[in-house]
Order: sequence, then structure tokens, then C-alpha cells
Amino acid sequence: MIPSYHDLEKENSYHMMMLGMCLCLNKDYEIISNREVGKGRDDLILKAKDEKRTSFVLEFKYLKEDKKALKEALDELSNKAIQQIKENKYDYGLKGKVIYIGLAHHGKNVSVKWENKI
Repeated sequence: MIPSYHDLEKENSYHMMMLGMCLCLNKDYEIISNREVGKGRDDLILKAKDEKRTSFVLEFKYLKEDKKALKEALDELSNKAIQQIKENKYDYGLKGKVIYIGLAHHGKNVSVKWENKI
């Protein structure tokens, strides 16, 4: 079953959908949601159980209002999500390669940005 975008109206609903989709990865990843870490609370971390694998830090953002320049607003918001990951040190304790993912959405529109940890 795949939810309709009508079911996914707020940031938390996308967070829960992604969390559910990631559960099948629990053999290779520790799945961490809303953990107090660094200077804040992360949305979702896929921590590789094998340090040779890549770990992922995901931050979700929801654009509440409809904007004329929707694509640009979503791009800006997904970039802010990555900035939040870095500023709040959500990658604390992760070893090996880490990818930051910022996901911004509004209705059927989405912007996903990612960046390798330097």
C-alpha cells in the first residue's frame, strides 16, 4: 500500500512513512529516529552496522504555505535541512562515510538534496 499525498500533509507524516520504509534495512542499519544528539534532535539516521557501509542522516522539512516560486522555496528548504544537520552535529558518533540528506516537500512537490560529510 502506498499513501496518497493527501495522507502526507505535515513533516511528521513523511517522517513516519520514511521510518516505516526503512525498517526493512534493519539487518544492515541501526534505524534511529528523533534521538537527542549533538545540539538538537535528528529526524532519521540510518547508522551502518558495518563501518565499510555508508551511514545516512535525513532531515525532513515541510513547506506550509503555497508559494509562487515553489521549486525555489523547496530547494532552499532542503538546503536548510542539510545546514541544520551540520550545525546541530546530528552525525555525532557516526563512523566511516556519511551522507546528509535534506528532504523538503509540499503536496506532490519535493526537493531532495544530499551532501557527503567532509
